[in-house]
Amino acid sequence: MTRGFKNKNRNKTGVVSIIGARWSIWWGYMRRYRWEWKYFLKILLVTLIIVVGIPFRMWERFQVGKKIKETKIHESPVFILGHWRGGTTLLHNLLSMDKEMGYITYLQGLFPHAFLASGFFRWFAVRIMPNKRPMDNMEINTESPQEEELALIGQSGHSLYNMWVAPEKIKETWNLYARFEDEEFKEKWIKSYLDLLKAATFNFKGKRLLLKNPPNTMRVEFLLEQFPKAKFIYIYRNPYKVYASTYKLHRDVIDFFQIQDEDEKIIMDQVLEMYQEMHESYQKNKSKIPVENLIEIKFEDFVSDKMKGLEKIYQKLDLGDFEERRAMYENYLSSIKNYKKNKLRTDNEIIKAVNEHWSFALDAYGYEKEEIQNENEIK
Repeated sequence: MTRGFKNKNRNKTGVVSIIGARWSIWWGYMRRYRWEWKYFLKILLVTLIIVVGIPFRMWERFQVGKKIKETKIHESPVFILGHWRGGTTLLHNLLSMDKEMGYITYLQGLFPHAFLASGFFRWFAVRIMPNKRPMDNMEINTESPQEEELALIGQSGHSLYNMWVAPEKIKETWNLYARFEDEEFKEKWIKSYLDLLKAATFNFKGKRLLLKNPPNTMRVEFLLEQFPKAKFIYIYRNPYKVYASTYKLHRDVIDFFQIQDEDEKIIMDQVLEMYQEMHESYQKNKSKIPVENLIEIKFEDFVSDKMKGLEKIYQKLDLGDFEERRAMYENYLSSIKNYKKNKLRTDNEIIKAVNEHWSFALDAYGYEKEEIQNENEIK
């Protein structure tokens, strides 16, 4: 059985998002998942950082723990939904420029228990964070918006992204944290998620939270139970591009998390299933969202005229006066006009996979079916 992604430069010492976890959470990972000796340096490094962080986490709990626990989320959040690499990050980065919005920062994502009361981990994060995201070359810093699921790895250990820590367990992890097949794990995830949002609300002094988390596309019903007046933005993209970019996402990002080797075929087979389940779950539950609180966006239309797309979002979801924000968005878009997206190659293997497994999405979203050019090129 072939192990690992093709053309992958394996990093056995990369720092993962669990470095800000409490010791009990990290020890739980070590007991729950099999780890391989080739990742020993990574495990040792994470362990040392977690031990060093103990007094800082204790200090934060002493300083603001009670205040965070008592924090109320008065403003209904804005949830950005959609599959990985479907345009959710672009929307998140743009809308987070609105000074009336709060969000999970990269700093909170890395150190969810020690990002408020001490400047040490801010200093430390600046020195260990890459300047750009590995999967799409977008610039990031400690205050850039981050998705909640990544923060949950270190916040509680209850995260779908455990599938990157222990890729052998990708199916089991999906069942626990996306399907919520185990009621006990569901309740633990819910508590962890709400605690995370309380901390972010406290950090941004009660502002409305802007939350981007692709796994939440499976959790619309739960989100509505917690936040009946929440706003939702659903973005979709050409499935051929999504598949090609999702392949790159897993290939590049697993490096930063894994404590065991991955199997490319198992992971990409699961990706094919996850996309379908996310689509079906969203289509099933979107009717429960009040029509005035939901907008659906086609990625290609949005990128062709971002200002028009942003204006539609503000008008449909009643997020405030867009004209007051127009100049701010124009200035930001001008500042990133030289950003170059990764070029995605749609080869015959990708076309075959999408045509066989995701043809329903081509029909649902109105994309033209591509044809395989040469059957002999497919392995």
